[in-house]
Amino acid sequence: MPDTTGFGVIGAGTWGELHARTYATTPGARLAALCDLDAARLAAVAAVTGGGATCYSDYHALLADPAVTAVSIVLPDYLHRAAAVAAAEAGKHILLEKPLATTEADALAILEAVRANGVTLMVDFHNRWSPPFHALKVAADSGELGALQTLSYRLNDTLFVPTQMLRWSARSSVAWFLASHCLDTLLWLTDARAGGDAVTRVYSVARSRVLRALGIDTPDLYQTILEFRSGLVVHLENAWILPEGAPSIFELKCEVIGDGGAYYIDGSLHGAQKITARTTYPDALVAPIVHGRPVGFAAESIRHFARAIIDGTSPLVDGLDGLAATRLVLAMEESAQRGEPVAVGDLWAI
Repeated sequence: MPDTTGFGVIGAGTWGELHARTYATTPGARLAALCDLDAARLAAVAAVTGGGATCYSDYHALLADPAVTAVSIVLPDYLHRAAAVAAAEAGKHILLEKPLATTEADALAILEAVRANGVTLMVDFHNRWSPPFHALKVAADSGELGALQTLSYRLNDTLFVPTQMLRWSARSSVAWFLASHCLDTLLWLTDARAGGDAVTRVYSVARSRVLRALGIDTPDLYQTILEFRSGLVVHLENAWILPEGAPSIFELKCEVIGDGGAYYIDGSLHGAQKITARTTYPDALVAPIVHGRPVGFAAESIRHFARAIIDGTSPLVDGLDGLAATRLVLAMEESAQRGEPVAVGDLWAI
């Protein structure tokens, strides 16, 4: 199919499947290749996406496939550097799941490999495609809310995520898995990269009790205060210890108060409830599959990357945005370890 652009997916877990299904249903794109160490999982994702993708157990072999123009890297956080650098050196454009990396050295190494090889890098901060957050961005940019004074942002997961869904949770944290999303959203909402505002100080408190008792050595939660140059104060809550009986695997709430108005988001309830032996909130917003096609905003960010590669345009999110979020998570970790606020400099400087 020479009239389509080939995409590969490295990592065929739950989120890798979303990437694969999105490429397989995007006009002008085709799912050319898949890679995973789990042969059964690889076969299952290949089947659900039409069976046309070449399957690999080694991502270096996938990266050598001339049918692949660009790749999604959907691997555990700590594996991002090796895979992303290899992809860049193979001349493949990259959609990298957040976070960009969990150390500044790894983040900078990825950016340098991308620069040196002239490929495109997008970090998948899909909240920028969330309809509620986009509407908040429009309201804030229009001045309708006035000068933002305070913002409270809560994004938590149930215990299922660190204890069952992620086998590698002890090698990451709720800060990398959830706060990175929140931090990018905050920087985008405040137009920080363009100089609209800037984070000046971060103060975080972490606790490690529940997960440690279960044999998983990673923090249960972070409570974070971010101060902005404008005077805006943000409270950020991220926890991995919601009870598994919660109606949704995650809880998302955002409340914004400006001197001209307020804005409230409840991202947990998507306008649907299912009641059987327990009440649950079906996903109707993030990544639902409708008539075999991913239609949620998480799929829209993947589709945006695909269109950028097909059309030869720049994606709305790039590696520097990933670097900024990585630096803020590192500031959270440093603050929690030191027990005091940490000053923040230029998040995009390289």
